[in-house]
Amino acid sequence: MASSNPTLIFCPGAWYPPTAFEPLIAHFPDYTTHTVAFPSIQQATSVQDLQPDINALRALVEQEASAGKEVVVISHSWSGLPVNSALDGLSKSEREAAGETGGVSKLIFISAFIPDVGESLIGAFGGAAPDWYDRDEANGTVSAVDPYGLFFHDVPDGEEWAQTLRPHAWATKNSPATSAAYVPIPSTYLLCENDRAIPLFVQELMVEKARGKGAQITTETIATGHSPWLVDPVPVAAFVQRSLV
Repeated sequence: MASSNPTLIFCPGAWYPPTAFEPLIAHFPDYTTHTVAFPSIQQATSVQDLQPDINALRALVEQEASAGKEVVVISHSWSGLPVNSALDGLSKSEREAAGETGGVSKLIFISAFIPDVGESLIGAFGGAAPDWYDRDEANGTVSAVDPYGLFFHDVPDGEEWAQTLRPHAWATKNSPATSAAYVPIPSTYLLCENDRAIPLFVQELMVEKARGKGAQITTETIATGHSPWLVDPVPVAAFVQRSLV
């Protein structure tokens, strides 16, 4: 039961509210779950780099690891940047080597960015922002021009989900990843075939680059757009469950 199951920490992508994961979390009633409320989404106009987001995730992981809990981090989309930057010293293997219990045993990526150290999201796009970025320079934020078409086109209540998105701190798009947690921590990656925000070939390229650095990543593919668990949480929950083994 809950005591032996790992803690699951869900990390939403850019613009998404923490509540976006509720349909998926509902399939894990016997697990301790947390969802990160990233400052760059919740307090977008005050965030100048990735550090507040990194700190938010580290605080949750440290809390669970200090209690001796194994932790699995589920990362969607943009959150691959702070996730892969936030876990130095917090992997289960590193903590075991230091004589401590608990720690991150697995990363689960859902159409997520796997950046090189020193690479920003804009850098991953080749140095130019996607043409669907709508910048608000006065407030230092960015939104998506057509969130329904990009993220929710195949989601049954996609128009409603599109309304839940918030502006995101522009600075986080240009802030470089500071570490590469995907190298020491084993991971699984759910490739989204019909993704309009991060095309399938980009997802596959990031996985191959990470493997070239020594990352242990297994992949599965799902025939959805960018938000597969909102299309149908059942197959995504099954993928997460398989990833926990």
